[in-house]
Amino acid sequence: MPIQLKRRLFITGMGTSLAGCAGGNWARQSNPLSASFLPENKFVPMKIGLENLVRITVCTRPFRDKGPRLEAEQIAQKPVIHNYGHGGAGWSLSWGCAIEASMLARQSGARSFAVIGAGVIGLTTALRLIETGANVTLYAKDFPSETRSARATGVWSPSSRIGLGDVVDPDFADRWERWARQSFAVHQRYVGTIGNPVEWRKSYLFRDEPRASRTPPSRDFLHLRRRVRDLTPPWANIEQNAHPFNADTARGGIGMIFNVAAYSQRLKQDFLLNGGKMVRREFAARQEILALPEECIVNCTGYEAKKLWGDDRLEPVRGQINWLSPQSDVEYGLYYNNVSAISRSDGLIVQYTGPNEDFGFGIENETPDREEMMKAFDILAPLFAPKFI
Repeated sequence: MPIQLKRRLFITGMGTSLAGCAGGNWARQSNPLSASFLPENKFVPMKIGLENLVRITVCTRPFRDKGPRLEAEQIAQKPVIHNYGHGGAGWSLSWGCAIEASMLARQSGARSFAVIGAGVIGLTTALRLIETGANVTLYAKDFPSETRSARATGVWSPSSRIGLGDVVDPDFADRWERWARQSFAVHQRYVGTIGNPVEWRKSYLFRDEPRASRTPPSRDFLHLRRRVRDLTPPWANIEQNAHPFNADTARGGIGMIFNVAAYSQRLKQDFLLNGGKMVRREFAARQEILALPEECIVNCTGYEAKKLWGDDRLEPVRGQINWLSPQSDVEYGLYYNNVSAISRSDGLIVQYTGPNEDFGFGIENETPDREEMMKAFDILAPLFAPKFI
């Protein structure tokens, strides 16, 4: 039987998982990992194949070259707080930005607040506001399970497409670090709670070629993760004969993941249980939003802010997720040759991430691409083939 066919049968019948694709930890530690980290004693390959595919979703990430817009302004004698444009870091930075947005809203002196948008930014901002004793109504065209946030990768990635280094303000890195640290602290509180909205997963990063050979992006994407690398345990090298994957170079550690379905539901329930109100409503223009009866508007509309608020700095970044049925016995994630695979409670998700951060940039089309899906499956196949075949 040809080697390529052997690999296809292996990956179709046994499968793979995604790890926290946190390449930023690659250089932090050179000592090999202890045997207790490695999966030989309880290694369950992921079942990756069309027979386990349940859906394909596409998300448009809201990228701003200057970074997220988090500021207050006065429009038609009504205070408006903007909190949008987080690129691929929305889940990761949500709580830190919610804390700042809530403070700005309360400083307006308003007694009632309309939060626009029910993605993770809107949910956390609304919940943070109501925890201060405010009267909050959340208005959204799409409810949490329908939003773009529900189609997110779900890993701790606080600097993913967060801005351009040659465009952001001089103090941006400090603001970002504050958001990241505050968010991380709140995420930690959800670990071990009902539904496991946040978990730590063993994660692996594999390479078959030198890092220097990678194609650099054409834009100066900002990378700030090293500023908060003390928050997570260090990663380390794994010897080739000490792991079951068919890859030359391996590193591993643990990474934070978000079980997005459970986390969204938890945030929604907490908001409603604390007296919040949620109204399904679509707005054609910002004048309709400004006409709401609440005294202060908190704008958490994500990529929709391009249309509703005329923010031409927003650029779409397309990202496709291929959802496989949940595999609860797979307890790790990985990143290999531009493909990530993550085992979450709401599904095993496989995603082709492209050769660099230019991939998907400027593409607003959210139509699923089956060729991209098959490419991701084919790339992962050799990783799970028997070694030295």
